[in-house]
Amino acid sequence: MSYWMKTHRSLTGEVVVAVCDVGLVGVRLKIRDGYEALVSPDFYMGRRVDWEGVKSAIEEATIINLLGNDVVSKAISDGIVSEAACVEIGGVRHVQLFR
Repeated sequence: MSYWMKTHRSLTGEVVVAVCDVGLVGVRLKIRDGYEALVSPDFYMGRRVDWEGVKSAIEEATIINLLGNDVVSKAISDGIVSEAACVEIGGVRHVQLFR
């Protein structure tokens, strides 16, 4: 499985690693009636990587944003995130961590 991953660097030194399952880019996730969230290509589409590439990028991140049932499941099974830290948006798992 591969993922879209983009690293964002802020002027204040934050390193945001944003990763999502490949099929989610451009999809609108229903939050509730009248509210949707667009899985933004600008935020997630940097390069395609495998799980090892994601883990490597996470090591330097100060903020981690994972969206997708597969990528979040991998992060849980590898002990990177806790199941309790995850939420669902439109049936898709999401987690955001700050270091």
